[in-house]
Amino acid sequence: MASLMVLMQAPVQTAGHRIIRVAAQLGVCFVLSHLITVVVTCIADGFHWGINAWVLDTLGFGAGLFFTVQCWKASNCVSGTANKRNVWICVWACVTLCSRSIDTLMLFGVIKWDDVYATPTGPTLWANVVSEVTFGNAFALAALLGSCMLLFKSQPAAG
Repeated sequence: MASLMVLMQAPVQTAGHRIIRVAAQLGVCFVLSHLITVVVTCIADGFHWGINAWVLDTLGFGAGLFFTVQCWKASNCVSGTANKRNVWICVWACVTLCSRSIDTLMLFGVIKWDDVYATPTGPTLWANVVSEVTFGNAFALAALLGSCMLLFKSQPAAG
């Protein structure tokens, strides 16, 4: 647990370590803002989102939390020793960016998929824009970039 309290404790820091650190920080922002989004949505729209929306939301939140921890840990490891973790971060980020693209289009009403959820409006929409579009997309993109850099490029960062 102590390793989760600090970032970038690897003996040799690379640009990949810096970006995966940013991913971990964005992940924390995503997790916290997602919890706020759920509260805002329940207050504004009630609890009856449908089982599909609840299940997908819970799975996305759980995966985001898990990979926030993985990015945090990756920022503390020597590049070569965490390859398995970085591969999984990379795979998760690719899948997440694809699903977030669809989710973002659904949030703005470009794609309608009523079996998943109805297009939100008002405070629910804006809470989702902050948590899912802003923090979620940035988190996944930084995790993808950082994990790829740690996997394929291991030069120390300048400065």
